[in-house]
Amino acid sequence: MKRFAFAFLLRLAPLVFFCLIAGFLGAIHQSVFAVLAFGVACWFMFDLFRFIKRTAKDVKRLIDAIYFSELNVSFHYFERKGLFPELIPQMESAVLRFNERLKQSEIKQHFYDLLLNRIDSVLFVIDQMNVIEWINKAALDEFGKPQPCRLSDLALNSPELPGILENILPGEVKVIKIKRGKQIRPFTATIVLFNSQGKQLRLVSLKNIQPVLDESESEAQRKLIRVLTHEIMNSLTPIISLAETFSETDPSGINDPELMSKAMQTIHRRSKGLVEFIANYKQLTRIPIPVLITFSAKEMMNDIYHLLHADGLVFSSDIQPDDLTLFADRTLMEQALINLIKNAWEACSRKESPEINVRIFKNAYHSPTIIVSDNGCGILPDVQDKIFVPFFTTKSGGSGIGLSICRQILILHGGHVAVESEPSKGTRVLLTFSYAQH
Repeated sequence: MKRFAFAFLLRLAPLVFFCLIAGFLGAIHQSVFAVLAFGVACWFMFDLFRFIKRTAKDVKRLIDAIYFSELNVSFHYFERKGLFPELIPQMESAVLRFNERLKQSEIKQHFYDLLLNRIDSVLFVIDQMNVIEWINKAALDEFGKPQPCRLSDLALNSPELPGILENILPGEVKVIKIKRGKQIRPFTATIVLFNSQGKQLRLVSLKNIQPVLDESESEAQRKLIRVLTHEIMNSLTPIISLAETFSETDPSGINDPELMSKAMQTIHRRSKGLVEFIANYKQLTRIPIPVLITFSAKEMMNDIYHLLHADGLVFSSDIQPDDLTLFADRTLMEQALINLIKNAWEACSRKESPEINVRIFKNAYHSPTIIVSDNGCGILPDVQDKIFVPFFTTKSGGSGIGLSICRQILILHGGHVAVESEPSKGTRVLLTFSYAQH
């Protein structure tokens, strides 16, 4: 830039000098010489204007090259037309650097477009006016043609979808059904809020969960069949054994009253156990549909405490905030919590100082969460994946349906149950609802 400043001053100095000379000659009435000096000053003024114009033109070429992305422009041969040599490498370096950044941006955009169009999740971005600004290939395949432009266009595939996506909150998971051709498949819907160029946008993700449901259902059926087979065989085996014994016994021994009495008692006991097992199965499959009401979490826990304290069960509770309310079926929630607290008490039966705590609070997404924790014996790792299987139990005399009922109650409320446990350290059961409270 020093050379540019020197060239500028080299043209400006004569201009100022001859302007002063012209003014001085005019003041002493030397009109002819004054006019000549003024003419020379005008020539230097024109030369300075042409110099600035040429430089501005070259700068404009740089701006146009960036604006129109004509990044193959070169300034190497323009130094005689107004651009100084010291500016040439700087301007060409600026164009080259901009070109590299643009290519990197295009590569990243291509990568992300390829990535987002290859995944099987339905993704699209909507603005505050519910206009779809971007949509991936999976979404186009799912919703078909014509390409949806607004959120309301998705009602053709799922009438409930636009309303759900307008009201869903970050962190919530909604299950919806989408029609494609003659098939109706379940999807989970989630959203993420973000800002782009000063606009608040929502990234909507829809995941087809039909394969997961099918696999989970098949696995649950396999586990249930194993448990049912085990329980039924435990009841039928002694009955069959007795029948074989009587069929092979000497006819004179069949009339032995004592032997007959013991045999009948065994058959009665095992038959009764089988009937109770079937009754428990009916109980598991006949959980009523929740009647949702708003109630105080503190009042519910006080009622549960008084009920269980009468049986000698002691536990503590922590509710934050103190006036927290739940929107659920109170009767079913009490049933679930009573089962969990009783399980925790039995797990702490060998502890000198049993500690059972029920904590109710709102998580980061304002969804109610209940944690039932204890310092009991814990659950072995190879058993944790079976504790929700109906009729599975590690307790003598247990029915094995308590945790299954709890899980079904939470599922009916749109929530889920999770268990965290370490042997000899204790267990935490987490009940999370899918809705948010404000």
